[in-house]
Order: sequence, then C-alpha cells, then structure tokens
Amino acid sequence: MMASNHENTSSSMPGLTADPQLNQSIALDCRSASNDKAVVVGLYGVPGSGKTFLLNQLKQELGQEHFEFYDGTKMIANLVPGGLDAFQKLEEQEKVHWRQLAIDTIGKECADSGRVAVVAGHFTFWPEQTEAGQPVYTRNDLDTFTHILYLDAPAELVAQRCLNDTERSRASASINHLRKRQQAEKTQLRHLCYHHRILFTLIPPHPTLLNKVPTLLRDFRHHTEGYNLSRAEGRMEEVLFEGRAQLETVLVMDADRTLASKDSGALFWKIVSNSRQSEDEERWLKTLFSSPLGYSYTAFRQAALLYEETTNDQEFKYCLMPSAKM
Repeated sequence: MMASNHENTSSSMPGLTADPQLNQSIALDCRSASNDKAVVVGLYGVPGSGKTFLLNQLKQELGQEHFEFYDGTKMIANLVPGGLDAFQKLEEQEKVHWRQLAIDTIGKECADSGRVAVVAGHFTFWPEQTEAGQPVYTRNDLDTFTHILYLDAPAELVAQRCLNDTERSRASASINHLRKRQQAEKTQLRHLCYHHRILFTLIPPHPTLLNKVPTLLRDFRHHTEGYNLSRAEGRMEEVLFEGRAQLETVLVMDADRTLASKDSGALFWKIVSNSRQSEDEERWLKTLFSSPLGYSYTAFRQAALLYEETTNDQEFKYCLMPSAKM
C-alpha cells in the first residue's frame, strides 16, 4: 500500500500519531534502520524554467534546519581556483573532475548534517545551432541523487522569461528549440532515473507550485518503505477501530483481472487519454515495470509519482468516478 503525500493523519492512528516530533522519530528510525544514503534532490530544467526563483522560494518556505540549498554552478565556481571563468577554460575531462567533486561535496555535507540537499543544476548544454545537446551529468550525480524534479514550464513561457530577464545575460532560443530540448531532457532523465533507482517527476508551472514542491520535499525527507507501511497500517487500524461494533470478518481482495476482467489502471489511462495527450505517461508506466526496478517498492513509489504528475487530486477523483462533476 502506498500512502498519499497529501493524506491527513489522526491522533487515533497507532501507526502514526498527530505528534510531529514522534512522526519524525518514526521516520528517522526507519531511515536509520535501512541505512539509506543522504536525500539529495536535483532540480533540473532548461534555462529560464525558474530553478533559481524556486530555489530561493524554497529556502524561505522550508528554512535550513532540515534542508540545504545549492546552486550547482556556484558550487563549482567556489571549488575551482579562479572561479567559473577558469572552469570554462578547462578541457572537458577536467570539467568532469570538478563536477564530480561538487556533487560529492554536497552529498558528504548532507550525509554529515542529516539535512536534505536541494540542488539546482543543468542536465545538458545545448546551443540552438547544434544538432544535439551535450550532457553534463556525471556518474557521481547518478550515484548521489535520490530524487530529481524537472521544471516543465511551457516553451513559450520560458522564451518570454529569457527575453525579459534583466539580471543575467541569456542566449536567445526559439520556442521550437526549447520544446525540442525539453522533450529530449525529460526522456533521457526519466530513462536514467529508472535505471539508477532515482525517483523522478515533472513539475508543471501551476498556481499551487509553491505548495506542491515543499510538500514533496517534506515527504522525501521522511519517506521510507517502513515509514509508508506504518502510515498504511495505522490508517487501516483506524478504519477497523471505527467499525469494530459491526465487524466480524474483513475480506481483502484483489479484483483487477482476478475477480474482474477489467484493470483499474488501464481504465484510468484510457479516461485520461480521452481528455488530453497522455500516451507518454502510460508508456513510461509500462517501461518502469520492465526496467531494472522491476516490481520493487521503489518502482511502485515511482508509479505513484507518475500518477501524481499526470493528474491533480480533483482530476484523479473524476477518473475514479467519471460521472461525478468536476
């Protein structure tokens, strides 16, 4: 069972109480017991997608008691003698060394402090006049990141932001190029994440963006398989406790393609596809379970994120009950 990121808890739940300090203790105990590495969240997107703005907003919203915020470019500039100008003059192999050192430093700092790292960075460099982008991630990035959020702003919005940016010089790019770059980055990142046990999700520019991302980061900080199980068991026990006067026997059944010929997952994607383009999401869900993740807990956790990036809560309820009014 996968507990929702937005699920409220009750003080009568034996698995998870309303006491935030006790909840934190449960989460940290679960994480310690599983020997999980430091939580390091990558924040990616094309230039102009809003990474720096979001990073600053998150710093104000979440504070720095449990989180640490990094600009990947500034980290490299701080490490390289001579700063960013000197770095840009290096040969590619030398640049790889400093990029690896930057992410290793971030990982070590957060492992030592116990904080969650949020790192804004670039996945590719892609001038419009070139046929393909140059990836700038390293093997150390794939070994260090536990989650990646991709800011999926519309190309038209990104192009306008770049034109209006008076604080920094940005290379102009056509809407078609930005759209092509975004699609390539999202496809490559999702593939890499599925093959390196990194949880991945898209973040659209929605009015609730500054609520959604902090909610995700707080969940990433606590979430382990044991923590999720404690929430699910607690909720189940609460329901059973409320109905204890009438209950004698409880049956738990798997109906999809067992007692029923239909599969609720397939029905969900069919409903979504009727309302908008969703072939990519459904394809990635199928690809997920055929990846090295198989049917592991991490795979189902990734599937939950894929559902969440595809629909909001109201749309999801509509998919469950199509006759209900939006």
